[in-house]
Amino acid sequence: MDKKILRKEIQEKLKNISDEDRKSFEEIIYKKLFENENFKNAKCVALTIPFGTEINTYPIIERLLNEGKVVCSPICEKESRKMTFYKINSLDDLIEGYYGIKTPPEIEENIVEKNKIDLILVPGVGFDKNNYRIGFGGGYYDRYLKDFKGYTISLAFKEQIIEKVPINEFDLPVDLVITN
Repeated sequence: MDKKILRKEIQEKLKNISDEDRKSFEEIIYKKLFENENFKNAKCVALTIPFGTEINTYPIIERLLNEGKVVCSPICEKESRKMTFYKINSLDDLIEGYYGIKTPPEIEENIVEKNKIDLILVPGVGFDKNNYRIGFGGGYYDRYLKDFKGYTISLAFKEQIIEKVPINEFDLPVDLVITN
């Protein structure tokens, strides 16, 4: 099946999750993530700021900041399709970027180099049992992850798990998908 169609189908399912269910599903996912050894041992974690139907990452960011860990989030350059990760010092520092998505400010001294990131929480729309993902269609993460040496985890509601993600030669699986 075509990735565009799958993306649309999965996002429709996500829109139909009630607020109450969403909160309880997220709590289950957070608990599993917080118990994960790679998460516990990571000194620097990269993740996205939540948007639309994505899992709310604010509680994760708050926990990491409270534990004194380095937290960073990407800013995407549309022309080059390149991502640069910037340190988040506080949730209050976040500003509105493309499509209304919150980002850290683009301050050069806050750039976090790829080799300093221990764990990336990789976003996605859909995932299969082999940990392949359907992203949002830009290919940003597949490009970034091709030479990433750290650990990758994706957080997903059960509604995002499908039998098989159509893959091409550039698609890379994540190390682990945590779901409710």
